[in-house]
Amino acid sequence: MTQSTGGEEGREGLFSSLKNLLATLLAIGKTRAELLITELEEEKFRLMSLWARAIGAAFLLALGVVMLVCSIALAFWEQRVIVFGIFAVVFVGGGFLLLRSLQRQASQPSKMFKASLAELETDMAQLRRYRNRSE
Repeated sequence: MTQSTGGEEGREGLFSSLKNLLATLLAIGKTRAELLITELEEEKFRLMSLWARAIGAAFLLALGVVMLVCSIALAFWEQRVIVFGIFAVVFVGGGFLLLRSLQRQASQPSKMFKASLAELETDMAQLRRYRNRSE
């Protein structure tokens, strides 16, 4: 009969503990990666929907505005140059306002990955607490 010494059992326990720790860390990483991928897919679908609606709305509004300007120019045929000039100024001014609004919005930080970063921060805090307890 062979008896195992306390040193061998300690090494096996340490190896088993390291394996469990590695498995836990891999599971946490996998969960965080899945969360990140889910957020990316949701953001992609949201942006695609927004772009489709924005393009449709812009097309219909532009068509309506062109029809309105033509109708007003026909109604005031003698002053058509003034009518087209006024609408040109209005359109260029509106374009500059939209451009400024777009620049303002683009300068704001994105809220993408906020949930993933919060979860990673929680994980880091838990690991710090665990490390401090074991020391």
